[in-house]
Amino acid sequence: MNAKFLTGCRLMTAFLLTMAATGCSLLPGSQEKGVEPATPSLSPIVEVSEDYYGSLPPYKPNQTRGMLSDTKYRIDFSHLELGLMEFARDTFPTSEYYFQEGQQIKKEQVTEWIAQDKASATGGQKKKGILVHVLEHDYVTKDKGQLAGMVLGLSLSPEYQDATGQDKMYTTQELQAKGQQLASRIVQSVRVNTPTVPMLVLLYQVPEANSSLVPGHFIMSGTVNANEAAISKWQPIDEEFYLFPSSDVEKKYAQQSLQYDKLMRQAQSYFGEYVGMTGVGRFMSGKLTELTITATAEYDSRTEVLQFTQFAAGAINQLFDKSVHVNLYVQSMNKPLAIYIRPNAGEPYMHIYRQ
Repeated sequence: MNAKFLTGCRLMTAFLLTMAATGCSLLPGSQEKGVEPATPSLSPIVEVSEDYYGSLPPYKPNQTRGMLSDTKYRIDFSHLELGLMEFARDTFPTSEYYFQEGQQIKKEQVTEWIAQDKASATGGQKKKGILVHVLEHDYVTKDKGQLAGMVLGLSLSPEYQDATGQDKMYTTQELQAKGQQLASRIVQSVRVNTPTVPMLVLLYQVPEANSSLVPGHFIMSGTVNANEAAISKWQPIDEEFYLFPSSDVEKKYAQQSLQYDKLMRQAQSYFGEYVGMTGVGRFMSGKLTELTITATAEYDSRTEVLQFTQFAAGAINQLFDKSVHVNLYVQSMNKPLAIYIRPNAGEPYMHIYRQ
């Protein structure tokens, strides 16, 4: 997976928040007086960096939008969408393709696939399928504007009931195997209307029901080449998310856990009052690649926020390797106060909200 793309996404998100907080705008209307803005053919955000996909106006929403509201599952939709785009960049380069929300798969089809999967479940007093949702991303050529690629994200739940009606969980390997079978059936259905378009299929495991902070994660990718009717190649994905601090991360990643504990102790000693610090770490193939920290406290002034953010940023740079992308969000109980972003490539960024 390409970490550079996620770095660009985080930096742009922080930049947009800054503009909103300070009353500035990235839209053409914010040009200096007397300068006539050109009619944009791409979204303003995309023009900032080559890492972003351009888009063709007018914007068309995804055909399956709103379906997740009818499920009991919590899906970190931002991570799902960014992950799909991150994988897509290796197959559909931003220099050659525009991005478009999925237009081929309809809500009725996804509803039917979910029902079929549930009906095919075996054993138990209450049948449960593994399919939760299907998200489609399309990619069109820049020269002709024609559909030239598709990415499908299949959100899967590892929960099931055994023959006695007891709730159980599939292992990652079991969910991968069942997900491959499910993906094969879905690809066959999609191929009826798009027989020649290359496709990428991502299996995404939704987070556990009692996990409110840790997102789901990708477990496998499959490739459907142009003019092929089935997935020709599957590849496992080793992605994990851990909550900091927690006994789970302490057991598996002791060094990173100690580094985070030291960061919290230094922050508490500097501030002198309680500072709640919650982190979520992303591990790829056993290596910490991204850490998002939320520091919550009641601050008396903006200068206090500034000093604390600078202190925390310095501690982060001392404790965590430069290869780790770090997001620090400083907030009170009811509003954001500061942002510090340290990408794994490029310059760090800090902003203190004025309001």
